[in-house]
Amino acid sequence: MPRYFFDVQSKSGLVCLDYQGLDCPDDEAAKAVARHGAGFTSAGDCARNPQLKRYSFTVGDAQHKLLFTVPFSELLPDDEPSPAIKKRRPRAAAGGPQSNRHA
Repeated sequence: MPRYFFDVQSKSGLVCLDYQGLDCPDDEAAKAVARHGAGFTSAGDCARNPQLKRYSFTVGDAQHKLLFTVPFSELLPDDEPSPAIKKRRPRAAAGGPQSNRHA
């Protein structure tokens, strides 16, 4: 299964580099994972902290080649079902992009 990397970006640059990635069946599944917060954040987190809406995921393939971008402002509501993926990492703490998950 292909590996995808979900880096977090702000308008001023990289906030958090995804070193582990997630396995997804294809690009569309990776886009769905990003729209569900990629195990990093959620629409609920963005509602509680509007500053998060300034961030976006830049999703790259196994070679870290940029495939697409998903703004946090477009994350799906928390009650929508998340796509099934093989997770390689636990859900990050609700600290937002400052999490040490990628450090």
